[in-house]
Amino acid sequence: MSQPYNRETELKERFNRFIADKITGSNDDYYSRLSVEDFEDIKTTLKDIHNILTYKTTIRFLDWLSDRFPSVKEKYQVYLDQVLNTKPSNNGYDLMVIGDIKIVAEIKCNKPINNGYVFGSKQKTGIIDDIKGLLTGKTKVKSLDPTEAYKFLVIYDFGDHTLSATQHLIKNLSADLMDKVTIYEEDQPLTVNKVYIVFIK
Repeated sequence: MSQPYNRETELKERFNRFIADKITGSNDDYYSRLSVEDFEDIKTTLKDIHNILTYKTTIRFLDWLSDRFPSVKEKYQVYLDQVLNTKPSNNGYDLMVIGDIKIVAEIKCNKPINNGYVFGSKQKTGIIDDIKGLLTGKTKVKSLDPTEAYKFLVIYDFGDHTLSATQHLIKNLSADLMDKVTIYEEDQPLTVNKVYIVFIK
C-alpha cells in the first residue's frame, strides 16, 4: 500500500539528494540541520547563480574567440581581465574587443521554458533587446561603434532544446531584424552587418 503524499518528505528528499549528489558526495539529512533563516541565506546566495552561468559561458566564449582570432589569443589576458573586472550589473556588452578587429558579444544562459523547444516571452524580449543593442549600440558604451564590429549573441547550449528555441525565435523576428541574425557556421565569412548566434557548451 502506497504512503500518502507528504510535502515535507518530498522537499527534504529532493534537497538532501541534490546536496549529496552535487556537493558533498555523502548521504545525510542536511535539510533537518537548517533553519528557515539558513534557507533564506541559501536563497539569497543562489540569486548569483545566473551571474555564475554568464561568467563561465563568457570565459568559454573568450576561449572560442581566441581559437579563431589570433589578435584575441595574443591579448587573451587583457580580455580575461576585462571580464573579471566587470560587475554583473554593468549595462555594457559582456565582452568587447577593440583593436584591428572589433568584436562585441552578449552572453545569454536562457534555458527554454519547461524544458521545451521555445523561449518564454520574457526570455524572447531579453534576447531581442540584446540583438538590437548589438546592432545599434548601447548608450553606456562610447568607446566602440557597433557598425564596425563583428557581433555575437552567445547562447549557452542546453542541447536540442536550445537550437530549436533559437530557430523558432529567428523565424519569428520582425522583418527588420530577421535578415540581420543568423546561427554561426564554422568557417563562414563574417560581416559586420549581422549578429551571429554562437552556442557554447
